[in-house]
Amino acid sequence: MIKLLIWLMIAAAVMAGVVFFKKTENKKKTYIVAVGSLLAAAVALWMQGSFAWHMSLLAILGLSLVTALLFMKMEEREQQEKERLKQERKDRKKQAVEPPKLPKAEKESEKEAQPIREKSEKVFGMESIGPVGKGN
Repeated sequence: MIKLLIWLMIAAAVMAGVVFFKKTENKKKTYIVAVGSLLAAAVALWMQGSFAWHMSLLAILGLSLVTALLFMKMEEREQQEKERLKQERKDRKKQAVEPPKLPKAEKESEKEAQPIREKSEKVFGMESIGPVGKGN
């Protein structure tokens, strides 16, 4: 039993060392893994002398579960943020490609707004020349 707990503590310490010395982009996830493994090792060391061996293993398992849940929660938040940014980029790209369209009501109001040309009483320019072939 003691060999098993010592092996788990050494493994947790080695894992924490690897996590701290490894260069990563997201330090929060690195710290979650490192602190979780060190906490599991510390609890196992403390429980080893005063509790039964299965209680120590259950404590290590529980702390590992909590660490995994925290890690996955961080991963999920990052993924949601990436999806949100991706959707925003798609929307901006879509708006840049499509020209603004006027609704039908505005098009009709533009047509109505144009004045209707009626023949004026005075004759100017080419209107003074009659149609060809009809005589003057």
